[in-house]
Amino acid sequence: MSMKVVIIGGSTAGVAAGLRLSQAGHEVSIYERRCGGDSGGFGLLLTPSVQQGLRRLGLDVAGVGRDIDQFEIRDENDRPIVTRALQQTVGVKRDSLLELLRSSLDSRVFHDGKNFLGFESAGDGSATAALFEDGTRVEADLFIGADGIRSTVRQEWNRGPQLNPVKSVELVGTFHGELPEQLSTGALKFISNDDGLAIGIVPTSDNSAVWYIQCDPRRWPQSFSSVEERTRWIRQLAGQFPDPVSSIFAGSELENARLCRTTDRDLPENFHRGNVLLIGDAAHPLLTFTSQGTGSAIEDALAIGGLLDNNVGKGIDPDALSGILGEFSRVRKPILNARLYMGRRMQDQFLRDSSEQNQIMPLCS
Repeated sequence: MSMKVVIIGGSTAGVAAGLRLSQAGHEVSIYERRCGGDSGGFGLLLTPSVQQGLRRLGLDVAGVGRDIDQFEIRDENDRPIVTRALQQTVGVKRDSLLELLRSSLDSRVFHDGKNFLGFESAGDGSATAALFEDGTRVEADLFIGADGIRSTVRQEWNRGPQLNPVKSVELVGTFHGELPEQLSTGALKFISNDDGLAIGIVPTSDNSAVWYIQCDPRRWPQSFSSVEERTRWIRQLAGQFPDPVSSIFAGSELENARLCRTTDRDLPENFHRGNVLLIGDAAHPLLTFTSQGTGSAIEDALAIGGLLDNNVGKGIDPDALSGILGEFSRVRKPILNARLYMGRRMQDQFLRDSSEQNQIMPLCS
């Protein structure tokens, strides 16, 4: 029996879930706060397992990004630290991946510019309708919250553990032009001799790349300053690091760099309450050090689709649906917990906290 499914959030997790559930015959609608979906300029490394997940959704990333044969880490004096060969890995911009996902769904599924406010609920604790700022009211059998790290669905319906304080931030920008020779074989990351600062570059096509600056904002408060001061700081960094950093920054609109406050949270007992399920960053934000956010979102979409397929004979009885959503948590939590703690270990190593530096800044909204 098919269900009516409303998905709140139109980025990777939401669109992947919408695609998987629509392929199974469910009636899907996706409501996104932004107009045209999330066009963040992040660069992603799509590993073979992520590409396999996309193929299970009927998607092929050929031509969407650029093959990445190796990932190399060097210090700011251009001395090699580690080089890792990569197999069948593709560098891609997140908005390119999102465009691929969205193009695989009927455009009538998408409702952009819809700011979610909350739910109407029934006496049994389940949600009956989603409410939006413009007065839209939508009923459904299943509601999926896929609205990102600072999820409104989570805050309104299924709070659970709070987000942890921000310990590290990222500035992310894009480069367009001929790629320097140093990027011909893969991605680069430079680690500063001063703790808590790194610059990475991910080629995403023959003439584009995404760059990012990871830093400890306690030591580098310029990352949180005004756009003008932040831009001056980025230009200064270009002189501190070897090529291709300077040439990449010279070909970028530095003032458009996007500030990302990276954080995570402990996993809740369940990712659902009643007939409302959280997936992706709304359910389990992971630190960017893991590079597992996109893959985890696609896995979520495949997991909930498979569980609903396996239990299709149970129809939409609330108790049966709650059991299916509970099974989703039981299946996904062991995998996600491992990634959660891996990210924390990697962040701690990056920050190299000492006893004198154990005060962390509060979460910024």
